[in-house]
Amino acid sequence: MKRYLYLVSSQRLCQQQKSDSNFRVITSSPQAARTLKVSHYSLEALAEHILRDNSLRIAPLLQSSRLLSVAVNNVIETTDIEATKRALDSGLKAILRAGIDTDVVAKVGSFRTKQIAALAKNYTNLLREQGIVDSASVFWQASQVKIRRQSLLVYGYFNPRVDQLHFLDAISGDGSVMLLPCNESNIFSENQKAASWLQKQGWEIQEWKEAPLTVGEQLQACFLQGTSEHAAVTAHIYPHIEAEVRGVLARVKSLLHEGTPANEIVLVARDDAFYGSKVLDVAQEYNLPVRAFYGVPLNATRLGAWVQLLLEVIQEKFPFESTAKLLSHPLCTALSTNVWQEARKQHPSKLLEWQNLGVNLALLDWCYEDTRANWVEKIQDVLNKYQIRSCAGRWAKEIVAYYKFQDALVDLAKPEDEVISLEEFAADIIGTLALLTVPAQPGRGGVELHTPLSLFGATYKYVFVLGAVEGILPAPIQDDPMLDFYERKQLRQQGLKLEDAATSARREAISFYALLQIPTERIIFSYPQMLKDATIPSPYLTQLGINALEAPPKPVASFEEARRIYLRQNSVLSDDSDDVLPHAFHAWQVEKRRSGAEAYDEYDGVIGLPLDPGTRVFSASQLTDAGQCAFKWFANKVLRLQELEEAELELSALLRGNLYHRSLELAVLGVTDLTQITTNLEAAFLQAEQDCQLPVLSAWEARRTEHLQILNYACSQPDFIKQEAQILQPETKFTAQWFGLTVTGSIDRIDRTPQGLVLLDYKTSSQAPPGVKDEFGKANIDIQMSLYAHVASTNLFPGETVQDAYYYSLTKGEKLSKKQPSEETLQAIAEKIKNYLQKGYYPVEPDINQDACRYCAYDLVCRKGVRQSRKGGNS
Repeated sequence: MKRYLYLVSSQRLCQQQKSDSNFRVITSSPQAARTLKVSHYSLEALAEHILRDNSLRIAPLLQSSRLLSVAVNNVIETTDIEATKRALDSGLKAILRAGIDTDVVAKVGSFRTKQIAALAKNYTNLLREQGIVDSASVFWQASQVKIRRQSLLVYGYFNPRVDQLHFLDAISGDGSVMLLPCNESNIFSENQKAASWLQKQGWEIQEWKEAPLTVGEQLQACFLQGTSEHAAVTAHIYPHIEAEVRGVLARVKSLLHEGTPANEIVLVARDDAFYGSKVLDVAQEYNLPVRAFYGVPLNATRLGAWVQLLLEVIQEKFPFESTAKLLSHPLCTALSTNVWQEARKQHPSKLLEWQNLGVNLALLDWCYEDTRANWVEKIQDVLNKYQIRSCAGRWAKEIVAYYKFQDALVDLAKPEDEVISLEEFAADIIGTLALLTVPAQPGRGGVELHTPLSLFGATYKYVFVLGAVEGILPAPIQDDPMLDFYERKQLRQQGLKLEDAATSARREAISFYALLQIPTERIIFSYPQMLKDATIPSPYLTQLGINALEAPPKPVASFEEARRIYLRQNSVLSDDSDDVLPHAFHAWQVEKRRSGAEAYDEYDGVIGLPLDPGTRVFSASQLTDAGQCAFKWFANKVLRLQELEEAELELSALLRGNLYHRSLELAVLGVTDLTQITTNLEAAFLQAEQDCQLPVLSAWEARRTEHLQILNYACSQPDFIKQEAQILQPETKFTAQWFGLTVTGSIDRIDRTPQGLVLLDYKTSSQAPPGVKDEFGKANIDIQMSLYAHVASTNLFPGETVQDAYYYSLTKGEKLSKKQPSEETLQAIAEKIKNYLQKGYYPVEPDINQDACRYCAYDLVCRKGVRQSRKGGNS
């Protein structure tokens, strides 16, 4: 039996061998198979096929995870099995891939290493009992079973691991050929050892010498020899990662428009997950077909998020927020607008409450425990009811995730008759969503984003390598905290071949070496000057003798970029190619004027449409709003903008004020003996709770006592009521004229004393409320109590004198003093408000301290800020 080893990676040699003999071609990736124009069949697929022929199979992720949990529980004393699994997983996989005898490790290793070895032994025994093997030991297991040798042509495995080599040697039959790049450079140390080992197994090394002809081969020679820069390679510097991605994708789009096929262009990033989201976002803007195949966990997909919400809703029995998110999710949309508005008002948090809104969630009312088969059937019923498959079909990634989840449910249903709790089943689902992954942007066609490793043996005309900076290319060597490089060094000294730091570094170098072989015309490196910190170029670029240059100006690659240019030029397209630009231009002009020094216009409340002040009815708070910021009154009373009605879940300031006011109104009603007020408070407070429709609040019994103490204290203070006072009536409503304006309102309490009437307005705060603006722009002028005094003396009790009118703090139990303005000041304020209405003038001009903005609901509309100072207003 003759088998041949060529110490090169030449594609021409591979093509020649493929055409000369009847091989089964083994390629490391679909991209390498495309280069050779053969179907992709990998060593991994071949090993899996061999195992199936011998009644073995690779353990599904969920099953292997379960058995590893059992092994951890058997071997290690721990209270957190999942955390222990995560910590030991990397070291365990390293031992399984290396094919190390765990009994030997247990004799020579440290306590930590012995622990991992014991875990590996127990775990593999559990797998063997089930007739399955771990994915990390596939090649070793396939090497040890009955194998029918085959004539293979192996290409793209340019840096094979020891387990791959052993399997390759076991399966390769007469005439087999392998291409393994290897020369005297120290980056090929592992390949040199591999070639020597294969020779001992009977492989014959064949000579193949030719001058480097392709761009890729020439670049590889430059890299190994450290010669001068090659004309086919360039490197560009960008200020930041978004500029880099935009610059590269704009160049890709230009190549596509010039007629270059998408399958002749490839994007490469050593950390494709780091670059992936930005590349996909910009590609969508550029209308550029880009595919990315790095794994995204199911729990990071829309489907995974919906399933997690589903479990949360079922376990917590329909809490409002989680249930609302579940039913309004993009994959579900089971809440109509009307039902959602009602739900916000009521905040249902039980099954019956949701059903009262017309939302039937009976299918989610699960029992405490059931069989695995029944649990899976229940979740399938839910998926079908809400048509998750149909909704997921709108996104390629989501439909792939849906079918991956369906496959996982088959495993989750086994053993079918095992009875488990809802909590255990939910934990299995959550664990599955974290274990399984789907491609970030699946599909066919378009430009693909890859890592260098996934392109071994492939060729493309144009190769764009992103992130060519130290720390990304090459990737930093990661030490395993449980089986670190020192532990590995100790084991290697005992003849146990675990990968060390130097080996990892050489793998990175070979990966870059293989990357250089890919381009047939050009390879373009790029990197950002800033990531988290300032960057420096990859040492590989230095080894190639490349000096990075500032990136050339990029072409406009999307409507969005074109709009930004046209907006800065204050011009619009003459044709109708972009429906958005005219509206964007208009909005841009509006924003420039809003932020500039120009006078207020209709987008800042100066609408120029008059209103008749005589036809409107004002309250004291409305007048105060208009005097503090005319726009605030305009947004509320003219535009009628309102916040969405929401159920009260806590005792808000407004609800607390209403509760206190109503309690005091009931407590003083009909009282002749002032000492009865505090006696009446408890019954009045309970009635007020009903009148104000107080929601169910946590620990309310204890909190009610606290509020009653506050009110009792407030009612017992001398400022609350004078000894000789007579309470005329609480909550006195009125409608009257005030300097030509019709006003309405309610006075909290009016007392009669020998000196005259006393008016009180209850406040739950400890400070008097801000008033309207004075000549300095400060909210200092109080008009509310002056207005009440005017109404009491002219309308409610004509001829009687108002001796005092003040705010009373229920929190502090004392009078809040406020200077009363003169008649002239009040008339000037009334005239100013009339002038606002008659001119349609409601500018965004809050008081200088922005007291008007403190509880204002219209900040998203007015967008106050420093721009007011440019218009001469208050910033």
